[in-house]
Amino acid sequence: MAPQQDNAASRRRTYSILRTLVQEYIGTASPVPSESIARLSPVKVSSATVRNKMAELEEEGYIHRPHISSGGVPSSKGYRFYTDTLEEGLEPSFETKRWIVSRFQRGERETESWIRIASSVLSELSRNVAIVTHPKTPAPKVRYVHLVLIEEFLALLILVLEEARLKKHLIPLELPVDQDNLTSVANKLTDVYTGLTYREMMAKTVELTPFESAVTQGALSVLKEDAERSAAEYILNGLRRLLGQPEFGDQGKALEVLEVLEERALVNQVLAGAPSHGDVALMIGDENDEESLKPFSIVLCQYGAPEESSGAVAVVGPPRMEYANVIGGMRFVSSYMGDLIGPVR
Repeated sequence: MAPQQDNAASRRRTYSILRTLVQEYIGTASPVPSESIARLSPVKVSSATVRNKMAELEEEGYIHRPHISSGGVPSSKGYRFYTDTLEEGLEPSFETKRWIVSRFQRGERETESWIRIASSVLSELSRNVAIVTHPKTPAPKVRYVHLVLIEEFLALLILVLEEARLKKHLIPLELPVDQDNLTSVANKLTDVYTGLTYREMMAKTVELTPFESAVTQGALSVLKEDAERSAAEYILNGLRRLLGQPEFGDQGKALEVLEVLEERALVNQVLAGAPSHGDVALMIGDENDEESLKPFSIVLCQYGAPEESSGAVAVVGPPRMEYANVIGGMRFVSSYMGDLIGPVR
């Protein structure tokens, strides 16, 4: 065998050992010894070969060992390799699909019930925490800006949003201004900001007078308040299952989990990272930017139609997660939720 072929075969054997190790650790939550891998590996290898390969994997950062003589434990890098090599198009078994559909069919035919069922189903499938947000429409866009003179030093800003929603805001006047001047300012701002969201208005650079800037700031405050009021509400299910995992068995770890999940802003931030419709995103252990999230893996997906009404689903658990089941179940549940909720009418 040529050296390059020999090296390729050696790497395939190494990665096969890594996959076996990850699968076994997911099931047992205990460091995996070389003897177990040799017995379970689909490729015939000796315990001595496995030990050598595990030393390579440890050196490359795919696994670590709690003690010199102990078995291997996957690192975030090891889990990432494992998830990247899962089959495309993962989906639940026919029996699991039928069970999921029956759960939805037994519930009430309204959005709140569907969200609760989805979170319960995903928590049971993953044996971890599941979070499902209520669907929400995209950020509102400006259609028209109106200014009405109320009295000598006070004007009323009327912001007309898409879907004919009106928002009002009082604008104090430092100097007397007549209605014609207010109408001129409103027309200019309408031309500048029509079709833009709050974030797009913030990002747009335009030359404005001090009064026009004051009106713009009033419009921005109205849009920001509207966005905060409609911030995603969510249902969280499965906290007891998560706390029952061996990784969070001691009281200190359990309290850390509770603190993370009680931080609503953090949960919203996680859910804001949901990928486009149909995709599933994974943030595994150390890949999380937030220090408090590094003990977790987060699996995220979106349901619904982003241009009409959409929400997010997430599973939060230790990196030792049955990723194939979670990803397949999440795809099916998010697709089914999209069909149930349908377009906003």
